[in-house]
Amino acid sequence: MTYYIERLNHELQRILHFWQNYAFQKGNIAFEVNSEGIKNDAAPCGSIYISRIIYGASAACLHLEDNSFRSLADIAYLTLTNKLKNPDGGYFWAFDSEGTLIHDEKNIALAQAFALYGLTKYVSLTGDTQARKEAIDHYHFIQNTLKHQSGYFYPDGFSKEWKKFPVQVYSLDTHIHLLEAFTSYFLITQENHVLTTISGLITTILNHFQTDDADELIHYFDISWRSMPNENWIGHNLEASWIMCRAAKITGNEELIEATQRFALNFCDDAIETAFDTKYGGIFNKFRDGALISDEKEWWVQAESVIALLNAYTLSNDKRYLSYSIRLLEYIDNTFSDPHHGEWYDSVTREGMPIYDRPKLHFWKSMYHNVRYCVESVNYMEKLFAPVA
Repeated sequence: MTYYIERLNHELQRILHFWQNYAFQKGNIAFEVNSEGIKNDAAPCGSIYISRIIYGASAACLHLEDNSFRSLADIAYLTLTNKLKNPDGGYFWAFDSEGTLIHDEKNIALAQAFALYGLTKYVSLTGDTQARKEAIDHYHFIQNTLKHQSGYFYPDGFSKEWKKFPVQVYSLDTHIHLLEAFTSYFLITQENHVLTTISGLITTILNHFQTDDADELIHYFDISWRSMPNENWIGHNLEASWIMCRAAKITGNEELIEATQRFALNFCDDAIETAFDTKYGGIFNKFRDGALISDEKEWWVQAESVIALLNAYTLSNDKRYLSYSIRLLEYIDNTFSDPHHGEWYDSVTREGMPIYDRPKLHFWKSMYHNVRYCVESVNYMEKLFAPVA
């Protein structure tokens, strides 16, 4: 596995160098960069995009034990806290190239999850006392403002002033990424009450967001927990699988650990059986009623698939999961990773041809999925194949 570990660490450095060379210029962040490395000055700046840079640069510095990329995290942290902080609490959704605020009531809670995740990783890197206070204050803001009073439910649907919209929804994406953020928050604070929150959120996802036969995850419910029209996204199933296992392990709750392990293996099996492209490689993502919607392949789905399959191998010792993870790693290298400039293409055709007219960096594609893929894959491999003393 040393060969793959070295490749992943090299890929991580290439991603970081792309950001350093094309997205950060004279202390400013480009909010969109195309496949040729040209920035779009008219692109909006989103708090999710910025928070993911904070996470990615911080996680990479910690993983590589190399602070030469810390300035990327510093600039993104200052952008989030100086330009996107909402005086009514939390962080704004976005602002456009003229500095005018943009609001998305349906996803604003999701943005708060990523802000907390980025802040906690930045604290892990820097130990900065102000950043730590920022993270603690933000955690309590989420609990006091977003959490539903009846349980560990976190609805979306708020105004900029955090007034509830007439129509609110429960989103899988928000709950999964809050779980990820709360887990990271616990690691920097060791506050035992957070374990109760993590356990409650895992239970919410297991009890509400799976279909009755546990063959897909439901993306949206109304405020009365009535399911809304759904697409089955393999990428979200797999991403949720390893995040859930990681969070459950931290709680020490054996019942939750066993439940999330079953959850993870079930969705990995389903992905292998229904979504792996046996002809060209890679994982398809979107299905509706069992039928494939699009045969294009997206960067984040491949990244999450590798992590999920490595997690499944640690749980089961079934080499089938390891084999598929390595096949996908090779597929990523051969199709998504740009050999000339670095970073990954957003999407490729079924046959593996990059779709060049989609930006490499954009509102939803930041320093997150592929950075985390490199870091987490190496961590799994090092634990799995560490020499026996």
